[in-house]
Amino acid sequence: MRAIVFGSILLFASPAAWAQSLPSATDESPEADTELRFQAFAQLGDHERAAGRLREAGRAYRQALNVRSDPLVSGRLGLVLVEGGRPEDAAELLLHALHQAPAATPAERAERRRFFEAHEVARAHGTWVEVIVSHAGARVMVDGVDRNALGRSAFWTFVAGGEHEIRATLDGFEEAVVKFTGVKGKNMKVPVPLTARTVEQEPAVHVPEKDPTATLPAVVAGPEFTKQEDPFGYDDPSKATGEKKGLRGFIGAGPVVVFGVASWSPAVGAMIGGSLQPNENVSIGLEARAAWLTSGVASRQITAMTAGGLASVCGHYRWFYGCALAHLGVLNVEYSGQSYKPASFSFVKPGVGGRVGAKVRVTQSFTLQAAADVLGLSSGVKVVVGTTVLSDHPPVMLGAQLGAGWEF
Repeated sequence: MRAIVFGSILLFASPAAWAQSLPSATDESPEADTELRFQAFAQLGDHERAAGRLREAGRAYRQALNVRSDPLVSGRLGLVLVEGGRPEDAAELLLHALHQAPAATPAERAERRRFFEAHEVARAHGTWVEVIVSHAGARVMVDGVDRNALGRSAFWTFVAGGEHEIRATLDGFEEAVVKFTGVKGKNMKVPVPLTARTVEQEPAVHVPEKDPTATLPAVVAGPEFTKQEDPFGYDDPSKATGEKKGLRGFIGAGPVVVFGVASWSPAVGAMIGGSLQPNENVSIGLEARAAWLTSGVASRQITAMTAGGLASVCGHYRWFYGCALAHLGVLNVEYSGQSYKPASFSFVKPGVGGRVGAKVRVTQSFTLQAAADVLGLSSGVKVVVGTTVLSDHPPVMLGAQLGAGWEF
């Protein structure tokens, strides 16, 4: 039965993973049992990460770490969290890998360099905090999570930028509550003083358990995980600490080309806009854009331009998105005084339409995107000179744009 279970796990991994050396499924020893389960989950994580399925890779790595601790798997889980937009949760895993993972071969050294680079990204999103407790043996909760299982009087932990709370308890002492604000990219010390209770009693004496693996006092081992915990926090969002997760904003600008400004000739201009994304699948946005014809209507000395605003509600899937648009703008047609009696006509053009596009996050904050849209307007535009109709344009406007901006 054990062989069937482990074989089922390995079915999700690549054939290359099967070829790696694993303990025999027929070995009945507990050590072989543990190692086989660990290798199966670790290889499944490598396979899912190579396929770009970051959430599944993170889950597999965490299941491997629940079997036993391993610095390489900790580092790979940290890489997945950074790539998946959760760098504030990756710093402790990556630091553990940097201190403990082997670096004897070129491949191992290259992987350590990736751990270091990812740790620097994670560090920019939070702060390393040295918690200094006045008495050894205290239980210390940081944002509701036990961070001092060994009862040390000082230890390091990583938190996201923002407001945090430390609670320390010890027999014979009043509970200590300390609140502090984490500053991104900075290290800080937070003292936690414990005050003895006024009631006379024998104070509890606690001898911290010696940690045989603690070779560096500033190194924090990877956190404990439940077997079904989602590495990106989707299974239990209430466990998230630090900065507010989910709500993201975007501000960007870029060039735009519009077809349908009194003719099918291209009109070139610019756009600027912003959006709020309350979750990974939906965003709402506002955008202003203006564009001018690059040539005259019907090759005459007649210019046209459009300017207006767009409101959007978009659905997102990975890099791609689609939007419903509402448009309110002005279309202006102007006759040049060199050939005609000077005249200028402006028309208010409400409309609705749709957009499709793709967005790529270059860094944690810098994003590139491209999109195309189509709008149906309330009416078309007819350009007439005397009795000659130069243009009778339908109530349709097409657009394409590139944008770059800051995501926060």
